[in-house]
Amino acid sequence: MKKYIATFLGCALNVAAECSFPANTLIATADEVRDIKTGLIWRRCALGQTWQNNRGCVGEVELMRRAEVEEKARLLGDKWRLPTLDELLTLVDDRCQTPVINTKIFGKVVDMTGEGANYLTTSVYLEGDEVMPTLFYTIDLLSGGVDAHTKGFVGAVRLVR
Repeated sequence: MKKYIATFLGCALNVAAECSFPANTLIATADEVRDIKTGLIWRRCALGQTWQNNRGCVGEVELMRRAEVEEKARLLGDKWRLPTLDELLTLVDDRCQTPVINTKIFGKVVDMTGEGANYLTTSVYLEGDEVMPTLFYTIDLLSGGVDAHTKGFVGAVRLVR
C-alpha cells in the first residue's frame, strides 16, 4: 500500500512540477515575458498588478471594458494592446490543471467575479460563417474555457505587443 501511495504522490508532484516550471520558449524579466516561439512580448501581470520578486503579481486585478483597455494601453505606451484569441491561447498550458497558465511566470490567477478569471481579447465572435460584431471572445485562465461576451462585459487584461 505504501508503495502505491508513494507512486501516486510522485506522479502527482511530477504533473504539478511540469506545469509550474518555465517553458524554454518563455523568457521572463522583471515585468515582461518574451515568447521566443511567437515573438510576442507579454506584460507579466494583469492590469492593476505589478510584479515583485519573491511575491509575484501584487495588487488588485483591474476589471475593464474593451473601450477602457484601449485608452489604458495607449497611456502605457510601447505599443501595448489587447491580444487576439489565438495570441492569448498560446499562454494556455494543457499540462496545467487550474489555472491553465504558468503561474511561476505569470503569477497567481484568481476568480475575480464569481464567473472565473475571464481575460479579454480583441477577437470578434463567429457563429458558423457569420460574424457577430456585438460579441467578443474571452478566455477563463482558470479552466481554459473560451466564451463570448458583449462589449460591456468587464474582464481582466493581459497586454501584449
